Amino acid sequence: MRKTYLLIMLFLLTGFCTIGCMAQSAEIPRDITNALSNGDAAELAAYFNDNVELVIDNRNDIFSKQQSYGIVSDFFKKNKARSFHILHKGEKESSCFVIGTLKTDNTTFRVYVLTRKNNNKHLIQQLRIEPSNE
Repeated sequence: MRKTYLLIMLFLLTGFCTIGCMAQSAEIPRDITNALSNGDAAELAAYFNDNVELVIDNRNDIFSKQQSYGIVSDFFKKNKARSFHILHKGEKESSCFVIGTLKTDNTTFRVYVLTRKNNNKHLIQQLRIEPSNE
């Protein structure tokens, strides 16, 4: 009876730990949200895929990693970041996304980041920074 009880408890604990680990690995890395909060284009660019779909200011296209870094860097020079607040996040298979509000000295922006896991690293596939309707 005691062995059965121990086996059941071990099974339940293993199951909960596995579920917790899976949930953690599916989230967008904190470095990405911190980079947005701090307006750190270099830190954000460390997570760019080779090509990134950008929607920033009046630019809406697919850019190389280096071009994307330049565009994001220019954006943060014009708009000093004060904070980034996550409104919604989700995941499906190897993709994760986050939607949030970026407050700058000038205005508030709505941000959408889509990542895909590649070789155990989340890489940004799409980044949208658009004026908020708030």
